[in-house]
Amino acid sequence: MNRNIYSHKQILDNLFEKVRQLDPSQQSEWSKYLCVLTAGFIEESLRVLLFEYAKQKSAPKIQRFVEKKVKYITNCKTEKIIEVLTDFDVDWAETFQTRINDESPIDKEIKDSLDSIIATRHLIAHGKRTGIGYVTVKNYYKYCLKAVTILEDIIQ
Repeated sequence: MNRNIYSHKQILDNLFEKVRQLDPSQQSEWSKYLCVLTAGFIEESLRVLLFEYAKQKSAPKIQRFVEKKVKYITNCKTEKIIEVLTDFDVDWAETFQTRINDESPIDKEIKDSLDSIIATRHLIAHGKRTGIGYVTVKNYYKYCLKAVTILEDIIQ
C-alpha cells in the first residue's frame, strides 16, 4: 500500500478502535466524525494515487498540471471516481466498475458504501440528522478500504 495512504489508514484504524471502546452515546457522535474522515480518506487516496502515477510516468510540466487538477477532486461517489478514472484511462474506469461489482460480497456493497459515506458526510456538513452509528460507519469504512485497494491495483 502507498505509504501516504497507509499512514492515513493507520490514523483512521486507530480512531475507529478508540471509538469502539466508548459507550454507545459517545460512539454515536464520534461516528459522524469517522464518516467525515472516511470520505476524506477516499478523496485523498484517489488524489495521491493519481499524482504518484503522474510523477512516475510524466514530465514535470504534466506532473504540475495533474497535481493542480487532482487537488480539487471532491465528492467521490462511485460515479465521480469512474468519471475521474475515465479522464485518465477508460480501461481504468471499466476495471474499477467491474471489480467493485465482482468483489462486493452482497450486490453493490462497495458502491453503496462509497455513495453512502459521501451522502452522509454532506448531511453532517449541513447540520442534518443522519442517524449513522458506529457499526454502520465501520461497515462503510471496510468497503471503502476495498475500493481504495482496487484503485491502487488499477492506477499503476
